Amino acid sequence: MTNQKALETARLAHHAGRLAEADATYREILAAEPGNAEALHLLGVIAGQTGRHREAAEFIRQSVALRPDDPESHKNLGIALKAIGQVDDAIAACRQAVAIKPDYAEAHKTLGGLLHGKGQLDQAIAAYRQAIAFRPDYAETHCNLGAALKDAGRFDEAITACQQAIALNAQLPEAHHNLGNALYAKREPGQSIAAYRSALALAPRFASAWNHLGMALKTLAQPAEAIAAFQTAVELNPDYANAFANLGHALKEEGRIAEAIIAYQKAVALRPDSPDLRHVLAALSGEHFPSTTPASYVRNLFDLYAGEFDEHLVTQLNYRAPEQLLEVILALAPGRQFDILDLGCGTGLCGVQFRSVASHLAGVDLSSAMIAKAASRNIYDRLITADISEAMRDQRDCFDLILAADLFVYVGDLADVFQSAARTLRAGGLFAFSLERHDGEGFVLTSKVRFAHSLGYVRELSKSHGFSELHVREIALRRSGAGEIAGWLVVLQSPPARGEVS
Repeated sequence: MTNQKALETARLAHHAGRLAEADATYREILAAEPGNAEALHLLGVIAGQTGRHREAAEFIRQSVALRPDDPESHKNLGIALKAIGQVDDAIAACRQAVAIKPDYAEAHKTLGGLLHGKGQLDQAIAAYRQAIAFRPDYAETHCNLGAALKDAGRFDEAITACQQAIALNAQLPEAHHNLGNALYAKREPGQSIAAYRSALALAPRFASAWNHLGMALKTLAQPAEAIAAFQTAVELNPDYANAFANLGHALKEEGRIAEAIIAYQKAVALRPDSPDLRHVLAALSGEHFPSTTPASYVRNLFDLYAGEFDEHLVTQLNYRAPEQLLEVILALAPGRQFDILDLGCGTGLCGVQFRSVASHLAGVDLSSAMIAKAASRNIYDRLITADISEAMRDQRDCFDLILAADLFVYVGDLADVFQSAARTLRAGGLFAFSLERHDGEGFVLTSKVRFAHSLGYVRELSKSHGFSELHVREIALRRSGAGEIAGWLVVLQSPPARGEVS
């Protein structure tokens, strides 16, 4: 049999899914003709299809060296390189493919996926659009474009792209799933549920769709159905750390703490490098809790929460700490104007209250989404996206009043904060904050994943850092279920004559 005839035979076997037969034939061709670029290329494709990605990359590299003007080889080299983690080289290979053949829709799509994976969303969207320009009926690319647009926050465009994918191929479960994700991101959980169920009707073992269905059900206060969806997701994919975490959170919210701990233990076992998961597990189990909340946990929580923060906290939970702090400050220092630093400023609830007594108002928050909301109020003279200790590190004698409303629930050990506040405040400056109440000693991380502090602990810190106590009273911080969370409202004063701070 000639090599050309053997190649045709191998291709037929390959297309029919008889990979072992095709693999053997390609190898026979290479034994007779080591420089057969087509056999090397297709042998690499089979290696990739069977999980031998390094071997795939090596075979296809050899093919490219022999046949550098073949765009398909460059594109498939990109796929193989991505599988072994060489993403930048994969992008370069796909760019070479489209340089050789500018109308190569499949290469543009593959390039879009690589760029999307790296978070280069604008470039990914452009690559997907190029693929669609050359192949308008490419349902999978419309589907992927929808996912990238959703990640870029362009939800209406994402919905349109996913709907176009469904119009082209209604049997594509990923298109329904991505539509659900875009609808959920647009805060339309009811419609997202319908999209997820459509995906699952087509692909009942689609673990990601089950997980996202659970998230939407939980948002609509259907906890039993949400828990069942999360449980299905982890049964289908026992390595699904995010689904175990979502299951744990849903169980925690229902008071099923023992089950929640098991779910989080599984999530931590799968993602041992995640400080966020370890933090929640510590809160639930009461074991080995850290001295503060991981910055990533706070940032992720409030980036997601920013859009509904004010409505939820003020209207639903009856949160009034900013108003209560202002009432106390006005009573302690009537008619005074302050240079104010608002720590953990969030969307600016304290800023709204204190703007009228502020000569200068600065806000600090870890969450860029919360900072954006605060900026939209146009009440702050300066806003900083940073950790509070970092924001105060180089400040000395800069402010008359430091506020920290509902912040220390995310900071256990307050020693560094007190030291920074003592350094940052001017002589006689005020330090006003709220705390969740802890009746034991020191501080504790509660099962709500929030820190509570004892008054004795705060008084010890105040004394050691030179503060005097001007005001302390117990308050109800917010509603929680049928009850309320008890807390403290505290105002301290720095020494009137500045000395060295221990």
